[in-house]
Amino acid sequence: MKTYRIKTVDAFTRTPFAGNPAGVVLDAAGLTDLQMQLIARELNCPETAFILPATEKDANLRIRWFTPTNEVPLCGHATIASFHALAEEGLEGMSTNGQHYFRLQTKSGILPIRVEKNFYDTSIEFELPLPKFKNKKNLPAAFLLALGLSKKELKKDLPVVTDLYVYVPVKGLDVLEKIKPNFPALALELKKMKVSGACLLSLETIEKNSSVHSRFFSPNYGIDEDPVTGSANGPLGCYLKKFVLPPGYPVAYRELSDGRLEFIGEQGDEIKRIGRVKIRVQSRKKDIENISICGEAVTIIDAALKI
Repeated sequence: MKTYRIKTVDAFTRTPFAGNPAGVVLDAAGLTDLQMQLIARELNCPETAFILPATEKDANLRIRWFTPTNEVPLCGHATIASFHALAEEGLEGMSTNGQHYFRLQTKSGILPIRVEKNFYDTSIEFELPLPKFKNKKNLPAAFLLALGLSKKELKKDLPVVTDLYVYVPVKGLDVLEKIKPNFPALALELKKMKVSGACLLSLETIEKNSSVHSRFFSPNYGIDEDPVTGSANGPLGCYLKKFVLPPGYPVAYRELSDGRLEFIGEQGDEIKRIGRVKIRVQSRKKDIENISICGEAVTIIDAALKI
């Protein structure tokens, strides 16, 4: 029997029992694929991250992410949670405060990580792959029915696009608040569309400094509703920059000292797991060069797993 150190960490918040919970296995070396899936099912967080030694020379370490039912190629909140946990333990060279940089090996490629550790908190910035949006002109009636949406509730002057997920703009917060999907039907429709989840977004926000409000559903991957989805909020920054700012919609954002635009994504309010994601977009003229998400986290469980 071997003992593995595990944590449950709430990401995109400083408040326990808010944001998005993730399991983190600090040293998963030696675990089989089946064991990782069983651990993820047992912890029953939206995702569990397994931290492993890198197998590529250009990477410092590797992470694999599992929902309770499947392995996924990308997960934002569990990555934020993982580096929070590593910094908290002083692992991977993070025994001292300051800036720490990593290249993370994932199934979505090698992705840059920046950790800013200080006496009172830790902030993690995670660069995501750029989305390759494809316009989807007509949403299937069965998909809208599964979501509990009508065509008149869609914001028709903004596009529906697909990448890893389908992004659906709606008219306002009242539309998002009332949604009660039929999850088995939605899982089937998402599978037909060949996407991993549905991100519904509104330009109307709860807080005046926020840029976009969203809800995210991925029942085809065992997550009926994800509280705060980093891998969906990152591309939302590209969506805002490409489709929302040019027509002149009044969207809150700020320009960072390095010229990047920072948007704030709201999520989780409807299911009382409030989280906020900083979305950073670097562009040159009309071309977006990179996107990243940034957030904090809080550990709520620190335990040992014996298998």
